[in-house]
Amino acid sequence: MLESSFSKPHKNVLLDVGKTYWFKIDLNNELDTLQTEDLWRLRSNHFNRAQLYFKDGDSIATHSFGRFKDENEKRSLKHGSGAVFRYENIISGRYLYVKAKNHFEYPYPVHFGYLSNDANRFYTDYYSEQDLEQITPSLLFLGGCAILFLTFAVIFLNVRRLEFLFYSFYVLFLCGFLTGLDIPRVFTLFDSELGFWALTISQVLINLFYVLFAKFYLNTEKQYPLLDIIIKIIVLVLILIVLAHGIAYFSEHYQLQSNILNFQRLLMTLFGLFAMVYLLLLRKDILACFIVAGSFCYMLGALAFWLMYSKHYMILGSMLEIMIFSLGLAYKIKLEYEGKVILQREVSLKDISAKRAQINPHFFFNSLGSIQHLILHDKKNAALNYLNKFSKLARSVLESSYETTVTLTEEIELLRSYLELESLRFDKAFSYTITVADSVDTDAVEIPLMLIQPFAENAIIHGLMGKKTGEKKLEFRFFMETEYLVIEIEDNGVGRYYEKTKKSRKKSRGMEITKKRLKMRDTSDLNKNSIEIIDK
Repeated sequence: MLESSFSKPHKNVLLDVGKTYWFKIDLNNELDTLQTEDLWRLRSNHFNRAQLYFKDGDSIATHSFGRFKDENEKRSLKHGSGAVFRYENIISGRYLYVKAKNHFEYPYPVHFGYLSNDANRFYTDYYSEQDLEQITPSLLFLGGCAILFLTFAVIFLNVRRLEFLFYSFYVLFLCGFLTGLDIPRVFTLFDSELGFWALTISQVLINLFYVLFAKFYLNTEKQYPLLDIIIKIIVLVLILIVLAHGIAYFSEHYQLQSNILNFQRLLMTLFGLFAMVYLLLLRKDILACFIVAGSFCYMLGALAFWLMYSKHYMILGSMLEIMIFSLGLAYKIKLEYEGKVILQREVSLKDISAKRAQINPHFFFNSLGSIQHLILHDKKNAALNYLNKFSKLARSVLESSYETTVTLTEEIELLRSYLELESLRFDKAFSYTITVADSVDTDAVEIPLMLIQPFAENAIIHGLMGKKTGEKKLEFRFFMETEYLVIEIEDNGVGRYYEKTKKSRKKSRGMEITKKRLKMRDTSDLNKNSIEIIDK
């Protein structure tokens, strides 16, 4: 009955997915050799499941082997452990029988061979030069992917941008799929039905996170609405494929799960071609070029892997794609940083303008109050003189209101006009001097407009005017100290201690605003603008 169940196989037989095959191995020409050793190992392709049937006394026994073997025997990455047998286990003096099944497509023809048990350890315990040539590219790829995964994960945790999260997952599953069966230790994670399914379905998850990354990287919802709709459909289809494949796999419909994977490959190939052409024709910025170039490299590697069953092609294509996308992400970070700098600069300019607007009315109202004071005291000539100088100063301030900074020359002229106005207001009750060191190029140095006026006003109103006797002096000194411009304002008034004892003392709004203006112009933690007030 067994003899009628077997037929001589054609050359280069490939197994169909999910089908169970019986093999009768004729050892008639090997009997003399098989008597020279006690233990032998029958070796074959990496079947997912296989059983060796052999004679054990007067009965038939089995030995499980293959990728999902029951026995926990040592194996290498490239070579399975095989099944142990002895000469006396040979059925009818010449045959061994093998029952085998593959859950996934295996591109190589079926073959069987045997080794002595002692010789087998050179395949399971050691690596040949050929084995190392296979492992080395995978190790390098694994190391690079690990660094990139951690890098993009950390970036996501800091910036909370989804494109970095999805790209980190894309790199993780890509690395697992391409190197999971080539790296020691990692290999054992997939040496089970569940683990091998997780490894296999990674090729779908790679594409899922790839399109999600592209969606957020290109901001397709705003930039490419049609592509965004298609991506949403593709994402939904890929999620359904993961679920359908899992159901088919674990219910042992292996041909169905193979067909599902082939459909997914065809779908992503068509989508990739459409997306690349679409972006090339309608690209709105250079970010689309990064996506197209990276996708093209990845697609070429994936197609070569699919057609020629060599992961090295896909590893090469993926390495090129990762380098391109890493540059693309770095370029996007650069664009966003520059955009934020421009936005912050605009906000700062508006804030500075607002602060300056707070200072100007403060000064104008005080000046108008001084004119009112002179009129009420019937000092018409002084009032007219004051009004004339005030109008000139107001015109200068308003004409320069669109500027955030002025030259030191212009600022000193504004300061001089202000001091003359205040001197008129108080009947020349104080004198002032302005000293500029030779090392200061007043036409080259720029400072914020009306920076000095609030401090001058504070010195006059709260310092000099409170002094009842003696000369009232106000001095301004400008000089360079290393790379800094130093502005010193000194008065010989009553001092801050006296002012603090007065209940009517009001906080200087102008000085507080100026401090904020200076703080906004700090260039770094090392180069900070500062204000120092010293009680004499």
